[in-house]
Amino acid sequence: MRVVRAVMIEKQAVLDAGVAEEAVAALRGGGLVVYPTDTLYALGADPRNPEAMRRLFAAKQRPAGLPVSIAVPNLTAAKALAVISPRAEVLCDGWLPGPVTLLFRPTADAPAAVLSPEGAVAIRVPRHPIALLLAKRFGPITATSANLHGRPPPVEVREAQEQLGESVDLYLDAGPCPIGRESTVVDLTGSEPKVLREGAVSAARLGLDRRRR
Repeated sequence: MRVVRAVMIEKQAVLDAGVAEEAVAALRGGGLVVYPTDTLYALGADPRNPEAMRRLFAAKQRPAGLPVSIAVPNLTAAKALAVISPRAEVLCDGWLPGPVTLLFRPTADAPAAVLSPEGAVAIRVPRHPIALLLAKRFGPITATSANLHGRPPPVEVREAQEQLGESVDLYLDAGPCPIGRESTVVDLTGSEPKVLREGAVSAARLGLDRRRR
């Protein structure tokens, strides 16, 4: 386990080039990396690597079969994994990057390990320079919160360390996450967008209805 502190330049968290390469190498090797997003600290792994995903579920003590969100750097990258209608693309242009998780029908290239039981893929484009850097340098990376299943999600890296400990290869510490709340989850798989979970952005602010379960 290694903890690396990001450098703050003009209030922006920046990784040393060597640290960025270390994080990408860890992911390529099937390792786990805790990294900051705009909402909370996330646990990153290669969603296409079965052993990496096994390690992720074991580290979080998360029941098998539960879906895991994926961070990508932009809408273009999202289209490789998700079927995005022209209408949904207009909504995405207004929301991304930002503190929302969007559910889509998957493309054939979407990793099976992250799909929901209903067959949806959850996509994030976080508004955080480190999260975007990793997604650009490595490719799609898991964005599930860096906590034990059922425990509070971490706003600071030490909270992730206290829960996940030595099961993580590399912790990237950029201080408290700017928003400090879970992302809002919006289902775009149907004919009308629906909010499944209100988080950092309210349904009213998004101009959407909240789905009643």
